Amino acid sequence: MTVNLTVEAAGDVQVVKPKTGYEFLIDTLATWHVRHYAGVTGGGVIHLLKHLEPMVVPDDGAERPVFFNVGEYVAGFIPLGYYLASGKISAAIATTGAATRLLTCGLSDAKLHNIPAIYLIPLSPADTRYRAPLQDTSPDGADVVAQLRAELPSGTFVLNDPDSIEEQLEEARKQLDQGSPIALLMPPEALGRRMPELVQTAWHRDGVHKPNKIDHGSLTHFLAEFPRQSAGRRVIVLAGEEAARYPYMPVLTTRLCKALQAPIVWSINGANAVARNNSFGFGYLGFGGNDRAMQLWKSLGPDDIVITLGFCPDEYTLNFSDIPAHTTWNFTNLTAPYGSVGGEFRHRVRGEYFDVRGPIDQVLSEAIGRLEGLHLQRPPAPAFVADLNDRNILPPRAGTIDIARFYQELDRQWQSGSIAFDDVCLAYKDRQYVTQRPHPNVRFHSLYRGSAMGGAFGAAIGAKLAKPEATVFAFLGDGCFRLIAGCLAEARSLGLVLFVLDNGALGIMVQGLPVVIPDYSSDRYHSDLYRIDFGSMARACGWTSRKLMPDLSNLAEIMRESYSPGHPSILVEVPVDAEQVVGQNPRANNL
Repeated sequence: MTVNLTVEAAGDVQVVKPKTGYEFLIDTLATWHVRHYAGVTGGGVIHLLKHLEPMVVPDDGAERPVFFNVGEYVAGFIPLGYYLASGKISAAIATTGAATRLLTCGLSDAKLHNIPAIYLIPLSPADTRYRAPLQDTSPDGADVVAQLRAELPSGTFVLNDPDSIEEQLEEARKQLDQGSPIALLMPPEALGRRMPELVQTAWHRDGVHKPNKIDHGSLTHFLAEFPRQSAGRRVIVLAGEEAARYPYMPVLTTRLCKALQAPIVWSINGANAVARNNSFGFGYLGFGGNDRAMQLWKSLGPDDIVITLGFCPDEYTLNFSDIPAHTTWNFTNLTAPYGSVGGEFRHRVRGEYFDVRGPIDQVLSEAIGRLEGLHLQRPPAPAFVADLNDRNILPPRAGTIDIARFYQELDRQWQSGSIAFDDVCLAYKDRQYVTQRPHPNVRFHSLYRGSAMGGAFGAAIGAKLAKPEATVFAFLGDGCFRLIAGCLAEARSLGLVLFVLDNGALGIMVQGLPVVIPDYSSDRYHSDLYRIDFGSMARACGWTSRKLMPDLSNLAEIMRESYSPGHPSILVEVPVDAEQVVGQNPRANNL
């Protein structure tokens, strides 16, 4: 068995006492090192949650599974932040009906960003079909199984047969190993039953995930073809978010650029795979991207070679365009990443396309070792440029902060081991334009592909649960805040730091709609928001609150408090001018 069940010795034979399917499921997930569950009790999840202890503090040193009670919308994003902070997997759980819909907003982002996460969802009892049960999940009601299979065709598992549950969970685990979320659907009549009594002599299996091995065939092909093919040609590297999952990638990408004399650009999350002092760095590409990076990418042509470290197919990075290079080499360890066709991105390039498969850090390390010794001849890389932007940013209106100066000052304050999340607001467009290069002391993450407002809050909670010793920040707009405000109380003791960008508007709309609908007056943008006293709301929920001065004179003090040990969660009100345009939004032209 793959579970930690109660056993009694009978001579040389171990008799495993039967447990319910719910207990079997929890025990199996424990062997996958799943320790944290988050969500809301009620209805069909009661009989699973009764086997879990409530979480008192994020990390009490014990390995037993615990449950964190927090609203379903927020809970659905917790496994994403948990994985991004630690590389470990956690579970989100909610009952039927509206709770499932709230929870699975996070599931969508997990799929779109290739993040392994577990979603536990109950089903109505089979014998209630045609009897109009409350929150009917059958094909006659919400048809939940079909809904989830439409989004996760290979990752949806109905655990309706105790005799095959082991095989189903093993298949589910394989999906997680390939960077995909899974939905485990729980029929009560199946999981409420006692599992068959098992008699066996060896039931333990190591629950540690073994990483995939290098595909030496594809690596050999790269090492044979790339030196010949790239002779005399320009090489450009794009660091994607898959590469950012490997902790030593900044060192490897610097070595790669130096060996190939190749400039490098990066996606919003791919920045975590690049060192700040990489002298070949040209900045963020796409949404909020730097001017130099955009100019370099637009100069690509049929004589160039592109190396993608995890292909980034999304609209915010490539803006629907294809890569027009002579050849694109994609390093990846995912078999079916989001945006691929048949596991490949051949449809997104105009020239030749090849995958080099295996854990990117291992494959790249071996490839660089070989390439460094070849002393390849090619055009010299463009000269290092300290400032990657050439636009002038206009100042904000009186009484608000200068968002550009805000991020510049923050960049001087980060302490080692920080984790931060940008929400779906001006924060996930402006920060990268201002800071230009990643900071070694903080890893920023953005769940922009699903673009679900408020998701950064749940992700920040997940990161804190996974790494209690880290200082975790989230940057939300005043529109995002409205989706998560009801869950502030549950996060009061976690020590999070939440910056709320308060501009009384949906800022992305204020800046984008003059391009999208230029012939309509601003009242048709429907972007105005009523002002909220965010500090009072936070304090009422047990948080500390601070208000950032427009001249930023208290920012250093706020950051010192943020890094002080043992503080409650802190909400920082940031007065922002919605009309101060900093980062660019190429997507506005698509609309």
